[in-house]
Amino acid sequence: MKRQNKWSTKAEFARGAFYVLLLVVIPFALAQQHVIEPTGVPDAHLVSIRPPVSQQQAIYDRYNNVETKIPLSPGPTATATATASATATHTPTPCGQYWTTSGTLPIVPGTTDTGNHCDNCDTTVTLPFPFRLYGVTYTSVMVSSNGRLDFLCNNEPAGGFGVCLPAGSRNCPFDYTIFPLWTELDTDIDLIGCSAWANGCGIFTSISGTAPNRIFNIEWHALLNFTSNTPQDFEVRLYENDPNQRFDMIYGNVGNAFGLNYLWVGGVQGPPGFFTEDFCETGVSPPRANTSRTYTFVPCVSPTPTSTPTATVTTTPTSRQAPTPRARPTPQPRRTP
Repeated sequence: MKRQNKWSTKAEFARGAFYVLLLVVIPFALAQQHVIEPTGVPDAHLVSIRPPVSQQQAIYDRYNNVETKIPLSPGPTATATATASATATHTPTPCGQYWTTSGTLPIVPGTTDTGNHCDNCDTTVTLPFPFRLYGVTYTSVMVSSNGRLDFLCNNEPAGGFGVCLPAGSRNCPFDYTIFPLWTELDTDIDLIGCSAWANGCGIFTSISGTAPNRIFNIEWHALLNFTSNTPQDFEVRLYENDPNQRFDMIYGNVGNAFGLNYLWVGGVQGPPGFFTEDFCETGVSPPRANTSRTYTFVPCVSPTPTSTPTATVTTTPTSRQAPTPRARPTPQPRRTP
């Protein structure tokens, strides 16, 4: 009887061990096969897999030394943003300045001798009509043998050598001056090259048209200094009552037969800070020949004040309608029973 109990106990023990093996040991062993041992530094954080970088981004980063930063989570898809390209736009002419246009106007010959026959001198000429330059009205001008119209003051003989515009003061400021061909010129009458004109060297004037739309023509018959056979034929035309304060510069037979180096300046200068330079070049020949330049003025117009209507509150008395009296019922006589 004891032997039977002994085997029964062993059987129970074996059966329990089998269940323990089946329910505990084997599942634990299987679970251990899926455990990943951590590697790297302590407290390392897991990160998502880095998404691929486009070829364009890689090239940009390579040449711009930019560190590529990848978000931990997918972000919005990048979309191309249109970039506005620079487009050339017309810049309006600054107000208070002269604007030039090219042309082929011919020289209108001067017939009246101003008496300018000299080297480095100014001669005063009375204008046949008032002329406006930079908004200032003049009735006379000084014609210079060195290719200028001095409206403000006499700058000779200090103005014999030209400079690029704006020109600084010599005897006085070069403000309000027209420079058709400012260089070293001579209008003396006894030089060999004066035979290029029937009336010889000098500065001559004439008038075209009729009032109130006349044109005053001022023509130079000049020679280059230090040479005696280099005719310079050019002209300035002043317009009467022109709304744009117009004047023209016309270049005819100009040149340099001997190849000497001169500074040639063309343009106009007004009050300080205002000038228009057509050319300022060093060379053996003038930059303009057989052509014309028209100068027109762009004024600065002050805005016209406009009246702003102001809302005013007007109180209008409202008449109240008197209440209509209600009709009262007429009392009826009581019936006597």
